[in-house]
Amino acid sequence: MSGSFTWDAIVRIGTIKPYDKALVLTVYHELDGYGTDARSPARPVWNTIICFKDRLRAELSDQLAPGDLVHFEGYVRTTTFTDDADAKRRAVDLVITRFDLLHKHIDGPTDH
Repeated sequence: MSGSFTWDAIVRIGTIKPYDKALVLTVYHELDGYGTDARSPARPVWNTIICFKDRLRAELSDQLAPGDLVHFEGYVRTTTFTDDADAKRRAVDLVITRFDLLHKHIDGPTDH
């Protein structure tokens, strides 16, 4: 894709929401020591990512659950549209192209 950027991230799954032509996931990770100050605490970050490919959507739905640790790869897609108020809007999507399940979350008490 001309002019697109790729991305990859290791994240925990928050929610998985299926739609007719897309699967939308919320994911969680922490940014360590953001900024120039090394003493800055880690801060939680939530992102929304999306998948359009039918086969990949089915795999994601079957294999992933909230709390799972996953490595995703994809690209950034920018689109423009006109909203109901006739204002021109721009959307930026983080589109999934592949994933690797790193750790399956199991409910219940932990030893920590």
